[in-house]
Amino acid sequence: MAKPAIRSAAPSTAFPGQGTVIDRAGFAVDATGWTWKLNHAVLRVNLKFESLRIRSHSLLASIARFIADLIKVSSVDNVRNTFEALCYLHRSKHFRDVDVGGGIVEERLISDLRRVKNFAEYRLCYVRSWYCWSADQGMTQFPEEVAQRIRELNIPGNETGHAVRTQDPVKGAFDEIEFIALTTKLRTLGPKRLTTLENTVCWLAIALGANPLAYALAREEDYKPLKEDDSDRIHARFDLPRIKKGHAFFREEFHPKMLNDEIAAWVTRLVRENRAHRDEHGWPERCAYPLFRRLEPDAERMDGPLRGFAMHMSPKEISLLVKQAIAKLEIISHRTGEPLVVNMRRFRRTYGTRAVEEGATPSELAVMLDHSDLGTVQAYFETRASQVLRLDAATALRLGPIADAFMGRIVRSEREAVNGDNPAKRIPFYNRHPDRMPEKAGDVGTCGAGPCGLFAPLSCYTCHQFQPWKDAPHREVLDWLCADRARKEKDGLDRQIVALHDATILAVAEVVKACEALPT
Repeated sequence: MAKPAIRSAAPSTAFPGQGTVIDRAGFAVDATGWTWKLNHAVLRVNLKFESLRIRSHSLLASIARFIADLIKVSSVDNVRNTFEALCYLHRSKHFRDVDVGGGIVEERLISDLRRVKNFAEYRLCYVRSWYCWSADQGMTQFPEEVAQRIRELNIPGNETGHAVRTQDPVKGAFDEIEFIALTTKLRTLGPKRLTTLENTVCWLAIALGANPLAYALAREEDYKPLKEDDSDRIHARFDLPRIKKGHAFFREEFHPKMLNDEIAAWVTRLVRENRAHRDEHGWPERCAYPLFRRLEPDAERMDGPLRGFAMHMSPKEISLLVKQAIAKLEIISHRTGEPLVVNMRRFRRTYGTRAVEEGATPSELAVMLDHSDLGTVQAYFETRASQVLRLDAATALRLGPIADAFMGRIVRSEREAVNGDNPAKRIPFYNRHPDRMPEKAGDVGTCGAGPCGLFAPLSCYTCHQFQPWKDAPHREVLDWLCADRARKEKDGLDRQIVALHDATILAVAEVVKACEALPT
């Protein structure tokens, strides 16, 4: 059977304008024409009524009146989601028949929509709300007896957790090997290849696992370095704007997060660069200071009630920024053999997965992810056991080249290394035993830089300045690290302590394999 032709609204159809509507935040919405622009801080939300493809004035009016009423009492996100669901109405044959020939809209509308391809069934709750509202208003095409039957229908909620539950290699959380490759390359190559803006947003995506809207709403004032009493230690707190809480205004509520020193340093650097930019180039009047700023103000917001947000990047721009930044690190996923697929949802799913692996309870994870329903986090607990990486020397030798955690350059001998003529630049290895003093087991390579204050050789194998020698005792280093890991695991230590040097283990294993493959 041929599919019915898709019709657009007839040009002669007079639009049932609703005048000026005051939204829940007290801002005006022009609801007189075919396109309504809603007031959102960092998103462009335009309701285009032509996309409904409705010819009947009465049906179009029912939706226009319903949306206008919803704008007054509901969030912009809910209004947008409702309108998008109603754009599927014309996919119902029954609805098209009523649109052309008149008559009442029956519950056949629901059964038609259930069969529409790519129509998520949870969207029926929005359709039901519109139908029942129209019936409550006494509109003749929406009889109360039909509305009552529709109210009693069982409509499932939005399916969540599928990508996490199935460990989808493209949509799900990054696994341990991918995460190690991601963080290692971000730590070593990020300062050279990425801007401060890119480094900051990538590290916050890892550390906070938030929706891109939260980062788009963030401002410099949300970053609060707090000095500890009676010491010089600084604790970096970041007040992350909460979203999806139904607030009338944006940035009404915040979720305090503590940042480690590494990530706090990037945020501090970005704030300083932002301030230097304002000092040099000026700043639009009455615009706030976002953490992630636009190059030019958003013209639509400059003339509206949300002018303060005109210099904020949008969530889409934040997501694109992260994607482009990680692409510069050239990370290959061992699960797909292709460049690592990156988006903000994967960072969020990884954040949740790792939190569960580290012992978070359902209620704690719900707080961490800013969810109100424990059911939405259950998928993370169903995959907990399978996410734990079992790492011994044999496994490391197999996974090391895949993880790509080694950042340095292998040399055949000390003579070929940068600083190879300086004995002080040699990196020694001491074999450590629980029951006796450390024993020097030889030198493993040369440092190509100056003093760094980090713990050699553990910090060296993931450093781009390290030059391991071909015939150095790298396998002994690997065996020692794996034995130490196994001892910690046997002692029942916290998973974070057990896995503390996993990136180093994989980097050493990569060096072992590469050195053994070099001809003598």
